[in-house]
Amino acid sequence: MKYLLILGLLFSALQLTAQQRLNFNKDWKFKLNENRGAEFSEYNDKDWRELNLPHDWSIEGEYDEKHPMGGQCGYLPAGIGWYRKTIEVPEEWKGKAVRIAFDGVFMNSTVWANGRKLGTRPYGWISFDYDISKEVESDKTITFAVRVDNDAQPSARWYTGSGIYANTWIDIKEKVNIPASGIFIKTAQNNISIATEIKNETLQKAKGTLTTDIVDQEGNIVATASKKFFLMENELVTLEQHMSIDSPELWSTTNPYLYKAVSKVKLKKSEEVYTTKFGVRDVEWKPETGVWINGENVKLQGVCNHQDAGALGAAVPDKILRFRLEQLKNMGVNAIRTAHNPQTPQFYDMCDEMGLIVMDEIFDGWHKKAMNDYGAHHFEEWWNRDVTDWIKRDRNHPSIIIYSVGNETRGDEAAKALVERCHELDDTRPVTSGHSGSDYMDVFGVNGHSERKGFFDHLKKDRVFIGTENTHTFQVRGFYRTLTWYRDGYPCVRHQPYEYPDLTKEEVFTYDWTTSAKKANYKQLFNSSYDNAMVRLTSRQNIVQLRDMPNYAGSFRWTGHDYIGEATFVHGGWPFKSFMGGAIDMANFEKDLYYLYQSQWTEEPMVHILPHWTHPMLEKGVEIPVWVYSNCDEVELFFNGVSLGKQKPGKSWDKMQCQWMVGYQEGTLKAVGYKNNKVVTEETIATADQPAKIKLSIDGEPLNNTKEDIVQLRVTTTDEKGEFYPYGENRNFFKVLGAGHVKALDNGSPVDVEKHYLATDRIGFYGLTRAYIESLDASGDVNVIVGSILGDKRLLTSKKVSIDVQKMALRGKEAKGDFSIFYTTDGSEPTTASTKYDQAFDLELGKTVKALVLFNTKEVLRMYERFAEDEGFEMDPVVTALNPGGDQAEDAAFDQVTISSEGANFNGKGYIDFGKNQGGYIEWYQENDGSEGEYTLKIRYSASKRDIQEHKVLLTINGESQELILQAVEKYRKDWNEYEINVTLQSGANTIRVTTLNANGLCIDELKAL
Repeated sequence: MKYLLILGLLFSALQLTAQQRLNFNKDWKFKLNENRGAEFSEYNDKDWRELNLPHDWSIEGEYDEKHPMGGQCGYLPAGIGWYRKTIEVPEEWKGKAVRIAFDGVFMNSTVWANGRKLGTRPYGWISFDYDISKEVESDKTITFAVRVDNDAQPSARWYTGSGIYANTWIDIKEKVNIPASGIFIKTAQNNISIATEIKNETLQKAKGTLTTDIVDQEGNIVATASKKFFLMENELVTLEQHMSIDSPELWSTTNPYLYKAVSKVKLKKSEEVYTTKFGVRDVEWKPETGVWINGENVKLQGVCNHQDAGALGAAVPDKILRFRLEQLKNMGVNAIRTAHNPQTPQFYDMCDEMGLIVMDEIFDGWHKKAMNDYGAHHFEEWWNRDVTDWIKRDRNHPSIIIYSVGNETRGDEAAKALVERCHELDDTRPVTSGHSGSDYMDVFGVNGHSERKGFFDHLKKDRVFIGTENTHTFQVRGFYRTLTWYRDGYPCVRHQPYEYPDLTKEEVFTYDWTTSAKKANYKQLFNSSYDNAMVRLTSRQNIVQLRDMPNYAGSFRWTGHDYIGEATFVHGGWPFKSFMGGAIDMANFEKDLYYLYQSQWTEEPMVHILPHWTHPMLEKGVEIPVWVYSNCDEVELFFNGVSLGKQKPGKSWDKMQCQWMVGYQEGTLKAVGYKNNKVVTEETIATADQPAKIKLSIDGEPLNNTKEDIVQLRVTTTDEKGEFYPYGENRNFFKVLGAGHVKALDNGSPVDVEKHYLATDRIGFYGLTRAYIESLDASGDVNVIVGSILGDKRLLTSKKVSIDVQKMALRGKEAKGDFSIFYTTDGSEPTTASTKYDQAFDLELGKTVKALVLFNTKEVLRMYERFAEDEGFEMDPVVTALNPGGDQAEDAAFDQVTISSEGANFNGKGYIDFGKNQGGYIEWYQENDGSEGEYTLKIRYSASKRDIQEHKVLLTINGESQELILQAVEKYRKDWNEYEINVTLQSGANTIRVTTLNANGLCIDELKAL
């Protein structure tokens, strides 16, 4: 919430008066690694990079399996970074109260002004500010230095980004002022109560008047109140004002009406104005029926989301953030859980404006959940300060109706203190947590455990219940399987999953991202875009439970969008870099799941067909389950113009989709939606020939006439007729003409580990590629040229290769001119003397095509594409790995040990060799998204019998230890035994460490937790 009147001035136009908030993002300098002395003004930073904030240096780097972030945080670089900025102090600032404010810095930030240390904030997801009035009074210039330390990894359980990823500000006020976050507005029916802090930063007494006007959206003053104040030197007081509005417009998800409180602090020689937006709404929480907003029972149709936005990292531009929120709103989402940390301030402003309900969450854990996270090192010292700053910053947002203080946490002492502090700061909202199980919570929040079969049979009704993190289903955009898949198998006693039948007796689809032999881990699977890949239950059943159970207040699926990180536990690690449980992928492309929710949660008529209808490796006549999601009364499916009949979408989970079994042959499917017996919507998909063209389009708003504006370009692979080609994976090449550049490239793939930032080319993923193009100036034409060498990368379905180049005006006038394309097939670099492209040509396997593209005789692109047996998707039948394996030792954390691949019969790429090291250890991270319970651990090992028969190790689980004896094997490093033991794993994060006590020739291959 921006409490100060935002004037949006830049330092280049300094006509400053009081009560100003200046954007401070421009013209910073940055350098990676430690830079001794960089906090001092005289430090020489001439060789530092110049940039504008917000900034995330991790997303600018390369993905690398060896980076210490590891699979938890997405294999990107971390480290230490420095920022510096020097300004001249305007004369108008003298005598004022001036502060520098940061909306978010990840993490362990320390700030200096002219060498004076202003302070340190370890938490990476909190807003804070520092007083710089001393430097303003005494100095002509101020040099700010910010050290950001995200070196110790992993610093969370998902991708965090690194750096000053949010806005910075300079706040200039009178010495008698309202502090940041110093206004708290409460509403009850038509009554408004406002508590306003007034601070006297002078050494003299001060008196004045606080006048507060309530202003509606038309600019009318609908209520007003005044109160006099008297302050001693350096005193802070809180003034209470009470008003009422006649027949107020109420804020809701369908009518997000906002008022403004205009607060005027008037003294004898000054008057200062502060503006705070707020909404009038009444929220009630009833155990039997859930949430009531303004007297209406509202189901929380929610998602959880992390901070990052794929290729853009944690420094998400406002335009992209708004697009993603609008995307969720259009899906039917009305609530978002900020998992598992506060978001940037503009997120809440946008939710206020759009009518999106927020569960505002501050912490992941109250203890260590990742090796070097906040809970491990800073929680005890900092939680109270961070909770205070968080709630005071956010509590005027009408979108926020509940706070969450943790996720899969434990400890009643911490829970009690957190809830009490939240109530002290804001007594208008209840407090929950994701799966803490604490009785101190006002609302009972449960994560994956709430998906278990029979959970609701034993649910108490003493408190409101929310599924804080459910459901967990996984899907890769454009990928399909007809056999049901459970993450932990079926039946799984611990998870108690529901049973779902396979869609066909045998698997219909065979294509995959690679062969089983090339998968480093049995978890490295793509998951089906039918709603049939899950932990415990499908999305459809979760939708039904939420809809039909009165005491089920809300459900927050994991997640709305895919995100970087958490790639190991579920998806097996490198090259998997991301978590793919979202309804939308990392590149903001909707999955089929998006339309399932839209069919159940929205009213605008829609139909959506899945799967696609291009299956060249299938035998003709093989029956494919064709699903149609729709919110219409009836749906009729046509195949090649012939009706296959009408169906009515049902209410039960298994009838929610309309299904036809259609024998495969090339052709066209059309779904027609009817309401009141009239056609209201339709969708058509068709079989595509080999890829031959690309199509450019814009998702969201166009490029505006501002500097550093951004636009989302969609590149679609099509056949010659323009039909979408669903296997498109050819490389796209980009060139921007005019006042713009490619900021980042993406495609939504969980296994594409190419660099995003300032890239020039990227492969397609299931037919789509995303380019984020940024303007470099506020004016000027911006055009983009995109080219691709197109064909089946293995030449299985066709030997034809096409070259296509398209251009598009993103801002201003279209660039006029013609393309000339020259190519080679022998791998040599093309010139204007090479073969000129004019039509598709045949190619032999094992060849690389290179192309030179000229626009108006000037070179704009150099492209390449290799066609070979080891390129692209596997289209042959997939063989499931016989040995599913476990969590590989070489992928875990370890010390005083080595990785080896000598010997035979080990799983993965190698194993951990303890040698003769006493005290060497290996430590696995295990996520339990259910409740605490008993697991069976299986440690796969090989131990030499040369010197000793019994090798002693210490097994430590979450700090509790016991000694194990591993017996020697007959053939060391060839024979592998499994040591089995029953243990208890707590809810959420678990660490499992094996430390050598007395061993000589011990190797550990993997761990299974069953």
